[in-house]
Amino acid sequence: MKKSNQWLLVAAISTALFAGCEKTEQQPIQILDHTRSELTTRLQENSELVHRVYRDTTIELSTGVSETHVHFMDVNGHSLRIFILEADLNQSGVKLHPLTPFGENAYARQTIPEMVGYAESEGRVLFACNADFFNATTGEPRGIVYKSGVPVRTTIPAGWTFFGVSKSGELMMGNDEDYEREKANIYHALGGNQTLVKSGQPVIHTDNTIEPRTAVGYTQDNRVYFMVVDGRKYDYSYGISFTDLGQLMHALGVTASINLDGGGSSTFLVNDPAESAYNVRNRTSDGAPRAVANGWAIISE
Repeated sequence: MKKSNQWLLVAAISTALFAGCEKTEQQPIQILDHTRSELTTRLQENSELVHRVYRDTTIELSTGVSETHVHFMDVNGHSLRIFILEADLNQSGVKLHPLTPFGENAYARQTIPEMVGYAESEGRVLFACNADFFNATTGEPRGIVYKSGVPVRTTIPAGWTFFGVSKSGELMMGNDEDYEREKANIYHALGGNQTLVKSGQPVIHTDNTIEPRTAVGYTQDNRVYFMVVDGRKYDYSYGISFTDLGQLMHALGVTASINLDGGGSSTFLVNDPAESAYNVRNRTSDGAPRAVANGWAIISE
């Protein structure tokens, strides 16, 4: 081969290598730093549960309504994935709405994605999750059900709880005794079980079972938080106890919080603005959304 051709070959190879390097350098590089969302910062600073954050993603679903997904290692070395919905109910048109199977005032079971379709007449559904415990055969919920001031189910087990909205538009939460005092003032309400945060303080529980969980709570400035913690998958997300769930809700700043149905019922659905479609964010422990008795939705009118 002539020297001129050899130099041309070397030059061509060098140019190709340089171009390849340039192309590689232009690819987006994910850099792990200490920048965290506001909610993750609260969890880290206001609780002693978060050891290391692996992932932190926040998506605005609408003005005043956002979803945050946090993957972290807890202080016991367990992987946890939690999904948080924050809704500022001071925003015009942002409303809390109860979901029931087929939109009816009756007992049945239906998945949260299916229930959402029957709530679209109320406005644009931004978020939905499961709510009360229930009879697996009949679909009858364990607690109360009030929809738009209509009492559908009015009994609540001793020591159990409820969450809802009063006829004057205020958020309300309490136990069976509070229900007897406030029932004439309820506009929307669904049941729950364990109290997680009361009067601004987390509640300690002797039941330390670890499961997927769903919780709801609210702050003094009219912000509501829903949280789903995935579980039963050790390498993905371990699950959480009632006490630790209360610690996380308290870290967000809620003054009151209760535990909703968990396990395979835990479902966290958002109206994904990037895809213009409903998306179940969490990995349900059943492998697919479970048919449940009722749920909560955040709606933009």
